[in-house]
Amino acid sequence: MLQRIQSVYLILAAAAMLISVVMPLATFYFNTEAVVFEAMGIYLNGELTDSTWGLFAIGLFSSVVALITIFLYKSRLLQIRLSIFNIVLMVGFYLYFGFIIYKVYPVESLEFSKVGFGIIMPIISIILTILAIRKIGADEALVQSLNRLRG
Repeated sequence: MLQRIQSVYLILAAAAMLISVVMPLATFYFNTEAVVFEAMGIYLNGELTDSTWGLFAIGLFSSVVALITIFLYKSRLLQIRLSIFNIVLMVGFYLYFGFIIYKVYPVESLEFSKVGFGIIMPIISIILTILAIRKIGADEALVQSLNRLRG
């Protein structure tokens, strides 16, 4: 189970999504006031102005799905399906992030200061999940070729 490289990829993907949930996603200025965007909320001058618990839930759920996928090593096709679902969740994380920015603050008034470390982590997690899918597919192909030789 944990000896396979795809398990390592999935653990790293889960860790990357957990990091994206706890680290700041972006810092920008809105009418010359500093705004910090995190997965749990938007903070204006250190005070919570808007709750974004949905991003936290998506990131946490994606991390849990990656961890559950590791333990389904006997059903490789289910692992591939759950990994694809997890990639869809991570893309949804970015879409929801963009939706919140456009909904809460007018785009004309936004001035990005810096991109946080947390916003990069889902991309890394997507790449690691794709690598895991490729390795799971290679395992499935190996098992199918051995079944052909036996039967």
